[in-house]
Amino acid sequence: MNPAGAVPALATVLATIVLGPSSPTTPPGAEPPTIVVDRARAAPGDRVTVRLDRWPAGTVSIEICGNGGRRGSADCAVQTAVQTYVRPSGTGVTSVTVTAPPVGCPCVVRVTALGGTTSGTVPLAVAGLPEQPVEPVTPAGSSGVARLRVTGVEVIGGRSWPALFGGPAERVLFVTVRNDGVAPAVDPAVAVTLGRGSQPTGFVPPPLLGTLDPGEQRVLRLPITIPAPTAGGYTVRGQVDGADQPARFVVTVTTYPWGLAAIAAVLLGVLVVAELRRARKVPRRPGWTRPREVDPLAGNPSSAGSGGVRGRVR
Repeated sequence: MNPAGAVPALATVLATIVLGPSSPTTPPGAEPPTIVVDRARAAPGDRVTVRLDRWPAGTVSIEICGNGGRRGSADCAVQTAVQTYVRPSGTGVTSVTVTAPPVGCPCVVRVTALGGTTSGTVPLAVAGLPEQPVEPVTPAGSSGVARLRVTGVEVIGGRSWPALFGGPAERVLFVTVRNDGVAPAVDPAVAVTLGRGSQPTGFVPPPLLGTLDPGEQRVLRLPITIPAPTAGGYTVRGQVDGADQPARFVVTVTTYPWGLAAIAAVLLGVLVVAELRRARKVPRRPGWTRPREVDPLAGNPSSAGSGGVRGRVR
């Protein structure tokens, strides 16, 4: 057998068995979601193509993780995580750059649905990284868990001139995140989408949160741009991955092209005034003359200049 063709085949076989305890419950007779990578081994800096099938429609996050991805973002290289959109058909494809995770291998490609419970991993051997025993997941609520919570969401802005005329609308999203656990949250991944409807698909480049110590609170500042033409309501949805469970948030943003409405009102006023002026200047119909007025007391006009004096006969 040709060794060059064995690697993709091996990757496909591995991908069909990856969705384990973290995947959703699959109805009887239905096939589970799958993750397929184009290779079984890569080096840091390589780009790996990831294909998804039978996933719920929406945005997913893809990252390289150590420790089998058992502890979520705490095991993953969140700085090189990418997002892609799964189409209503359940398929999606993108590529991710292989980066050394914060912990040793076994390494995996981890896929997590934004705002949902679907997640899964596929093994990926990363050259040059040490192997270590898998560290177990600390049970939720125990002393070793970082528990993230979104305590505030605010959107400011909206005074830009382009937005008044239907152009791109600039906003700034502020998200306050607090670690209510007793363990630090190390570089938790942040995923944000923007668009119309309750499940937006527009990608918003997220900032790095850094390490959030127990009891610490931090405000994330995310500039967002609503693409033109802008009118109506838009949804911003996101989540911050914690070691215990994701902290999610959603907010609605509205923008209206008031400048266009003002211009339309001015033009309508100008047209009305012009029409009124035109109506006043309409010329009289040709051939029409004003009738001559006759004074009944003046008598016959033909005798008025005879100089005679009329008298009364007794």
